Amino acid sequence: MELWKKIGFSEGEGKVYEAILRSETPTVQIIHEYTGIERRNVYDIINKLISKGLVSYNLENKKKVYRITHPNKILAYLNEEEEHIEDAKKEVEKELPQLLNIYQSNKEEIHVEIYRGKEGIKTIYEDMLNYKDNYFIGANWGVKKYLGNFWDKWNERRVGRKVTWHDILIPQPLDSSSTPSKKEKLKYYEYKILPQEFNSPHFIVVFGNKVANCIWGEQPFAFVLENRETAKNYMDYFNFLWKQLPSVKK
Repeated sequence: MELWKKIGFSEGEGKVYEAILRSETPTVQIIHEYTGIERRNVYDIINKLISKGLVSYNLENKKKVYRITHPNKILAYLNEEEEHIEDAKKEVEKELPQLLNIYQSNKEEIHVEIYRGKEGIKTIYEDMLNYKDNYFIGANWGVKKYLGNFWDKWNERRVGRKVTWHDILIPQPLDSSSTPSKKEKLKYYEYKILPQEFNSPHFIVVFGNKVANCIWGEQPFAFVLENRETAKNYMDYFNFLWKQLPSVKK
């Protein structure tokens, strides 16, 4: 029955419980025949159900015959489980700072994640919103070409969260739907443009201790490095370029 899964029974527990429910004299042998579960495993499952208060037994002709307890006990069991879960959640919340410290101390010196496809790039953009500043190097004017309406909605949320976008753009392509005047109207946004010689589908984003290297295309590809020193080095690169590039005339 689907009910057993919904109340958290394992597959074996559900089969054994139902075998006991439907059999007139459910001994271990009968339960084994009904469920197809090995006898030694039937014993283990029955003991679990007994410990939950859902099954009892009595002796008939010196054999244990198992019975389910009143079905209302299932509700009582679920209520008890809910209380245990709430207690466990409180314990986890109490210990969470220590767990986070251990997690951070055991993380790899350089953590790397790889993303493929448009959905993968969207995941990176979503993560950017968790940081107050995003620094783009070699950003592409045609982001809407690849992410479509997602970019507009993402940008609205970026502005809503007051995330500042610092943008070093490649030269504007002739077929770009974006224009400098449109970009100037964006809130929490500043940009400069690389010389005409620079043109690439590759761009870099620095946010927090993360550096995302992305390549546009029909199947975009990106890898994200998480390392404080690496992010600092890229920020030095960004700041050097920013100082060298002229301000955009408005």
